[in-house]
Amino acid sequence: MPEQRKGKNIRLLYILASATTLYQIPSSAGIDNAQWDCKQHGEEWVCLPPQKAPSEPVLKKKTPPNRPQAIPLKSEISETTPKIIVGQVPTMPEAPSLGTDKSQPEGWTCLADEARSGWRCKLRGTDPGGKPRLAARKTTEGIFELPATFTPQDERIFADLLRLLPQNPWEKYCQSRSATLGIRAMTQSRQNLPLKLESDFSQSIDDEILFFSGNVKVERGQQKLWADALTYDDVAETVNAWDSVIYEEEGFIFASDSGFLDLENDKARLRNTRFILSTIPARGVARRSRFESEALSRHHSVAYTTCPPGNEDWVLHAKDLKINREVGTAFAHHAWLEFKGVPFLYSPVFGYPIDDRRMTGFLTPSFGRSEINGIDFSIPYYWNIAPNYDLTLIPRILSQRGFMLGTEFRYLFKQTRGRFAFEILPYDTIKNATRGQLALFNQTRFNPYWSSHIDIRYVSDKHYINDLGNTLSIASNRHMRSEARIDYRQGGWHFLAKAENWQTIDPNIPKKSQPYRRLPQLKLRYDANLTPWSHFNWDSEFVFFHHQTNLKGHRFDVNPSFSFPWRTAATFVIPKLSVQHTRYWLLDPSADGRKRDSLTRTIPYASVDSGIFLEKSWGKRYLQTLEPRVFYLYVPRQNQDDIPVFDTTTYDFNFSQLFRDNRFSGRDRRGDANQFSVALTSRFLESETGRERLRASVGQIYYLKDRRVTLPGKKPETRRSSNIIGELDWLPWDVLSLRSGAQWNPQTNRFDRGEALLQYKDTDDYIFNLSYRFRRKQLRNIDGSFRWLVYNNLHMVGRWQYSLRDNITLESFLGVELESCCWRLRLIGRHYIRDIRRSSDNAIFAQLELKGLATLGKRVDRFLERNIRGYEISD
Repeated sequence: MPEQRKGKNIRLLYILASATTLYQIPSSAGIDNAQWDCKQHGEEWVCLPPQKAPSEPVLKKKTPPNRPQAIPLKSEISETTPKIIVGQVPTMPEAPSLGTDKSQPEGWTCLADEARSGWRCKLRGTDPGGKPRLAARKTTEGIFELPATFTPQDERIFADLLRLLPQNPWEKYCQSRSATLGIRAMTQSRQNLPLKLESDFSQSIDDEILFFSGNVKVERGQQKLWADALTYDDVAETVNAWDSVIYEEEGFIFASDSGFLDLENDKARLRNTRFILSTIPARGVARRSRFESEALSRHHSVAYTTCPPGNEDWVLHAKDLKINREVGTAFAHHAWLEFKGVPFLYSPVFGYPIDDRRMTGFLTPSFGRSEINGIDFSIPYYWNIAPNYDLTLIPRILSQRGFMLGTEFRYLFKQTRGRFAFEILPYDTIKNATRGQLALFNQTRFNPYWSSHIDIRYVSDKHYINDLGNTLSIASNRHMRSEARIDYRQGGWHFLAKAENWQTIDPNIPKKSQPYRRLPQLKLRYDANLTPWSHFNWDSEFVFFHHQTNLKGHRFDVNPSFSFPWRTAATFVIPKLSVQHTRYWLLDPSADGRKRDSLTRTIPYASVDSGIFLEKSWGKRYLQTLEPRVFYLYVPRQNQDDIPVFDTTTYDFNFSQLFRDNRFSGRDRRGDANQFSVALTSRFLESETGRERLRASVGQIYYLKDRRVTLPGKKPETRRSSNIIGELDWLPWDVLSLRSGAQWNPQTNRFDRGEALLQYKDTDDYIFNLSYRFRRKQLRNIDGSFRWLVYNNLHMVGRWQYSLRDNITLESFLGVELESCCWRLRLIGRHYIRDIRRSSDNAIFAQLELKGLATLGKRVDRFLERNIRGYEISD
């Protein structure tokens, strides 16, 4: 053995087939056919007959009953004539056998090696004995050369490769209908791992070259190679394999005509490969594959897809494909996508992730069409600047308005995270103006107690959201809020300092009705249990209210309270005493017709909340509860007509309003009250699981005095009782549910409000919603939505909102979702009302998701999730 091989951590394991007679190495292995001794002199080859034929290996009879132990390479390769060790060979699986390419002509085929200093020759059929034959001329490969495709033979080889894997990776992938990217580079180097070689026959040539044939297997860590025959160069540490070569690494398996391994430099080359990436999963074919390290591989003339074998719904064709497992990316050059046999997208460079890490490059384009903007097309570019911050540039073309540029910058650090985004339309050809919007978000935690929150939003004009916002999202908010706040929390203490601004984006709201700005707002709260039977709460606030046209002023409010809870297993009683003190300092009160610039109000109030919990068993299946509750509230009346209204409105009356201590939402009014709230709730639960099958609640407020405290322009309330509120939640079957609520007016003996929602959901394939809502003299709407499997993987989706009061369709859309194991297509057409003037718009949007590669088009899935109750994005 050469001296440079000493100390190498390599061992060879010879496994020889049982026999009782002498054997020669088969000629098809390419050894006995070497009838000429060829050497290269410059650019010319000189071939002479060999001086001495190589020694024929002799196979001795097997007598030892056990398999021979692994024998070090040094003891087998010596300067003397090599001998073959024979022993009892246990039954071993045959090397994987795959179909071979029969397109090569018979005779010798010689290719230049990697260094172009020698030749690698292979014989097919009989030796031509020196007779010349015409070799195929190499053609120059252009950018748009005939791409690699999947042939029937490729599909057969993929099926064979699947049988070699522990399990079919597409089985779980297709059931989950989502791409689970997870192909990563090995974390431990394999260059120093021991090498194992197994075969039926072996021979030593010139003390440096080892020849193996018959069920040959090479293994080093998770790197494995099978072949019909191979040679191992002990000096160069290289392996040349041919005929039915299978190469496997962690996450990869390749079938190839021939293979070359450079073990010392950890490189490999394969020709005419079919490969499966089992962890994505994906598969493909390539004319040549080159592994430059454990993490980096390059493939030439590639066809790639995540569809299972036998399915070629979408294919990515590329002249070159580079897969880098170290950074989790793949880049295809001169690539084009084919869907259902139709090419539809070309890119000189196309990058996509192969795991869950982010990567720099162009994101998939988005396109759509609407009546107000025309064709809407954008192609974002993502820059992964660092693991903890990135930048996205979003050029956008609106055919009826012009060019728009958007930018989003995100960052994430140990104590802070946030984003900054803006978009600008330099010249809107319809409005003849520059338009844009801005958004800034930040959250920071300085320590366990102190934190900050910033959320700033701005648009250039009131019509911006309706005109240029994402038309798949409904701008239901009429105002945009911006705020910056600092919080302190420790124990029962909470301190808040905040600045808040509002921008009205509804052009129909006058300035006088726009909300106040809080510049600033300071809050201090404290909660503590004084004893096991007493609780203390302190709630205080100082705020300055600013408005462009209305009265401005400061307000200080403090609201301490003591409660004395008493609870048992079946009852509770919670008496509570409170007082609210408020002081105002007004700026320029005379402009608002007021005489005083300072106002003070102090109001004590009390409440008692009580309830009982009863239960009864109905056999072994159901348990019924009966939960009566009584709430008493007393607030003395105090005239508050001279107090301005900065941030106060009336709560919407619902079931939870029965137990509030104030019917107003802000601090500018403390509603006078002397009232009882009575409610009863009953539930039916499954005894074994505790699952609630039925919940019914009913309640009403009984007023002992009129309510004189009101908002400006409102009359005092003199009713002796409130509406009777009823709620019902029913789950008769696991797939069917009913939620309903109603308010009965005992004075008019009719319903003032009501709503009902019926939902049928049997898995995600069958969803149907139907609802009805009405408020007397305000609205009467019906709303239906669905997602329904109509044929195999074809779903219909839709929604219809209709106003019975106004006889107009508020919104409707209808579309399809077509899904397979490796792709999903969503297509919808939408009609909707854009503003209070009943201006309508029509739009068509499409989304094509090539699973494991990219998503093309608008995020139709998010739109469906918002508009179809029960719809969930699967990935």
